[in-house]
Amino acid sequence: MKIRKGAILLLCSLCLTGCSGVRKLKINTEEITKDTIVSCNDQVIYEYVASYPDIASLVKDSDVIVYGKAEGIRYYIDWYGMCHTKADITVLRSFKGNYKEGKQIKIVKDQGYVSVKDYMDPLWSKEEKKSYRRIYEQYSDEELEHIYLQQTEKDDIMLETNQRSVYFLQKSADYNTDRTYTRINGPEGEYMEIEDECFVRVNTLWDYRNRAEVQENTDLEEDMNDMFTLEEIASQIHAAE
Repeated sequence: MKIRKGAILLLCSLCLTGCSGVRKLKINTEEITKDTIVSCNDQVIYEYVASYPDIASLVKDSDVIVYGKAEGIRYYIDWYGMCHTKADITVLRSFKGNYKEGKQIKIVKDQGYVSVKDYMDPLWSKEEKKSYRRIYEQYSDEELEHIYLQQTEKDDIMLETNQRSVYFLQKSADYNTDRTYTRINGPEGEYMEIEDECFVRVNTLWDYRNRAEVQENTDLEEDMNDMFTLEEIASQIHAAE
């Protein structure tokens, strides 16, 4: 369970299917580059009810645990300006749950890309729209369709096609379609493969990358102590079951 800081309390949950409050975005992903992303500082902060300090604690509350590869990434935005990403995850190895190798499940992350135009369109307040338009006044109305905002959960990393991770997943009432899951505590519930047989927890990896950028030290990742092989992760999962 998570609490979004500063968010409007809703009487009903938003879901990605069967809900008019969410729009699927038509985005040419080839357009999304460092030159067309005009803002990537929009981080969503959640306060989670519980914390999961290690793999053993994640295992106990997971409905499904898989090592999988991301494909078929789609972007959505709700009418409150929150971005969502849904992706097909091809199972490469299953640790918990009934999904065999080669099967696909879906995951949803609270992150995504949205054009400035798509972000501005649902804004209810004329003053707010004018404020955003002034921020990007150097762009024409047509250009606003081809420049992008990047939104992520705090300490999270954007999902990319072919990205491989070990996911600790739960079913979610917000995304209650068949075979659709969310990570436990967002970046806490994912160990990303940064090179062959080398996995790092996403929030830990984000911290190292952020410090490397600030310190302009590209060798920081070589000093990480929180790296795991797939077999080390598998061993800890089995020990906790």
